[in-house]
Amino acid sequence: MNVLTTSGTGAMEAAVVNFCSPGVDSLFLNQGRFGARWGAICKTYGIKTDEISVPDGEAVTIDQLSRVDLSKYSAVFLTQSETSTATLSDINSLSSYIKSNSDALVIVDSISSIGTIEFRMDDWNIDVAVSASQKGFMTPPGLAVIAYSLNAQNIMQANTMPRYFFSLNKELEAQKTFLTSWTPAVGLMYGIDKACDIMLKEGIENRWQKVNKMADFFRNECKKTGFGIFSKNPANSLTAFTFPDDIPTGKLISALREKYGIQIANGQAQLKDKIARVSHMGDINLNDTAELMKIINSEYKNLI
Repeated sequence: MNVLTTSGTGAMEAAVVNFCSPGVDSLFLNQGRFGARWGAICKTYGIKTDEISVPDGEAVTIDQLSRVDLSKYSAVFLTQSETSTATLSDINSLSSYIKSNSDALVIVDSISSIGTIEFRMDDWNIDVAVSASQKGFMTPPGLAVIAYSLNAQNIMQANTMPRYFFSLNKELEAQKTFLTSWTPAVGLMYGIDKACDIMLKEGIENRWQKVNKMADFFRNECKKTGFGIFSKNPANSLTAFTFPDDIPTGKLISALREKYGIQIANGQAQLKDKIARVSHMGDINLNDTAELMKIINSEYKNLI
C-alpha cells in the first residue's frame, strides 16, 4: 500500500499507469462521471478500452458483464460508490464473476466507500483499490491511498508503461527506508493517521452501521417529505434526491449556503439542478443528519 500526495484522481491515474502495460485491453464500467473517468485516463495513455455503460442512477449487473468476453482483458475498472449519482455497485459479486471468467486485475475506485461502506479487499479478491483522504477518512483533501495485491505488485514491477511521479516502484523503494518518493503532505498524514485511530477504536463494522443508519434515516425522511431518491441502488456514503415539480435543486443549495453556511452538492453535468447530494461521510452523526433534514424541509417550503 502507498499513501500519495495527490487527489483521488491521482490515485486512479497511478492505478492505470502502474497496472496496465502498453497495448493491453481493458474494460471500464461507466455508471456516472467517476466511472467514466477510468475510461478517460486509460485513453489518455493509449490503453485499448471498452466500456459498459448504464443510465445514471443504475449499477452494472453481472448480466451485463456476461455479454462481453472478459478473457481478453488485462484489467477491469469498477466504481463501488459512484459519487455523482450516489449509486452502489455490488463489488463482491462483480469481482467474483470477473475472476471466474478471466485473469484480469480487478481495480476499484473506492474513494467514497472506504470507511463508510462494507469493503473487504482480500475476501472479495480485489487486486487494486484507491481511496482519498477527504471522504470516509474525514481528513482535508490532498492525500490518496492505493492498495494492491501481491499479484498486482508483480505485474506493476514488470510493467513497461512510462511513469514518473506516479511510479509505485519508486514508492516501494522509498518505503524501505521509511520515506516517500516525493515531498509528502506531512500535516495531512498526521490527520489521516488520527482518523484511522478513531475508526479502529470505533470498529470498522460499527462505522459501516453508523453510516447506514444515517443514510436510512435521511432517505426515509426524504420520502416522507415527497422528495425522490434518485438512485435505484443507493450508496450509504451519500444520498442523491430530487424535488417534485422539477424545482431546481440549485435554489435549495444556494439557500443553505447563504443562510446557514451549509454546503451540499448539486448534480454534475446533465444532472445539474436535477438532483442534490448530501454526504453521510466524515465526522458527523445521526443528530447532525436530523438537524440538516429539518433545515432542508424548512427551506424547501420557501421554494414552493
